[in-house]
Amino acid sequence: MAAGLLLLALAGRAAAEPVTLLPPELAAKLVPQTERPLTLTPDGEAVRFQSGPEHWEEGAPPAILDVDRDGTRDYIVMLLVDETSSRRALLVRVWGDAADRFGPTVFYVIIDDADDVLEWAGTVRLAAPARPAR
Repeated sequence: MAAGLLLLALAGRAAAEPVTLLPPELAAKLVPQTERPLTLTPDGEAVRFQSGPEHWEEGAPPAILDVDRDGTRDYIVMLLVDETSSRRALLVRVWGDAADRFGPTVFYVIIDDADDVLEWAGTVRLAAPARPAR
């Protein structure tokens, strides 16, 4: 799912345009009734993935996203699954400055096995993150 979404998002767009992570039929399901505040832990992880009832496991290898195509990794996109509930989550975090360190979560969506959105938070359209001058 994650790789397919990214290919869809990147197809036919200019390098300066923001990336839309979800296909239109899934993005249409991001309604205010299922939107949640994006609350983060001190290390930038979405609190929902630490405090919810699910036991999340990696469902596919993560994808790296370079939004502005400048050769710098901008985001990591992870597909997570909970085998007990059959829920899936797409989680997006800013790429970190060191190995195995990520910046803050900027978007997540939790989907059930009928492809209904149970909850989501953040922004589904990604622009290149601001980076400190070097």
